Amino acid sequence: MSGAVFENFDHEARALWGNHIVKLKHRLHERVLFSDQKLGAMLDQIPEHRMAINTMGAGTHDAGSWSYCKRGDLSGTQLIDAVQQGRIWINVTKIADFVPEFADLMDEMFAEIEGNVEDLNVFRKSMGLLISSPNAQVFYHADVPGQALWQIRGEKRIWIYPNTEPFLKPKALEGIIRGTTEEEISYAPWFDKYAEVVDLKPGDMAHWPLNGPHRVENRDCLNISVTTEHWTPEIRRHFAVQYGNGILRQFGWTPKSKDLYGPTAWAKIAMTAAWRLSGQQKRQAFKRQMRFTLDSKAPGLLVPLAAG
Repeated sequence: MSGAVFENFDHEARALWGNHIVKLKHRLHERVLFSDQKLGAMLDQIPEHRMAINTMGAGTHDAGSWSYCKRGDLSGTQLIDAVQQGRIWINVTKIADFVPEFADLMDEMFAEIEGNVEDLNVFRKSMGLLISSPNAQVFYHADVPGQALWQIRGEKRIWIYPNTEPFLKPKALEGIIRGTTEEEISYAPWFDKYAEVVDLKPGDMAHWPLNGPHRVENRDCLNISVTTEHWTPEIRRHFAVQYGNGILRQFGWTPKSKDLYGPTAWAKIAMTAAWRLSGQQKRQAFKRQMRFTLDSKAPGLLVPLAAG
């Protein structure tokens, strides 16, 4: 691969990174890696457990309509056709583990980010591929690691909210971090007055503060996007402390501190490590419930699965 990833990673972006919303220009959309032909072939390489396929209700913010779907009998190319026709959101997680071209691209992207952001110190990173329908949406939610969204094809609007109460309550964040709940969290329409609205077109990317709640709406066009996630020592420490707070809350204690340093923080970090090593993480983790399967012969492509 050749050519810089970013067009305008300037001194303002360097100063704002990690603490404020940053919108930058990139060149990923110019690469042949994201053609329908190549994407279809890549989707045929991806194990089903690394591909979340969802459908959702139209128009209103109805998080209960967010439903998981089985891939069914569709090839990679047919999946893209189904996305074009329906209301489907495909999230291929950790695609760099399976597609060498994406692994190379991810390394290139983070080399530029770390070269621009002093002392960022990323020790773990991953990339996701999003393929989503015209007018599809993702409801109000928050993510655990550092995040960025890179638009390749199509257009979308993202609302990004403060990562503080009432937009993000401690108990909700602890549930997301511990994996006992989905990423979706309570939302009220009046929250929008306090959101920053970012419109993304091909060549745009947005990065926002850690755990910042957000929701996304596609314009009336097929959307191809890339997500990147990253972990730094500070983010890992934040994760462990919040995880420990969640364990305390489960046993009836109301955590008083979110401090990342000091004896109390170290105690929570140790408790988190012990809890995860004990297997409690897996036993209490949220489990996806499939509600539809994709069927190339069915009208609308989506076939409801029998309950249970």
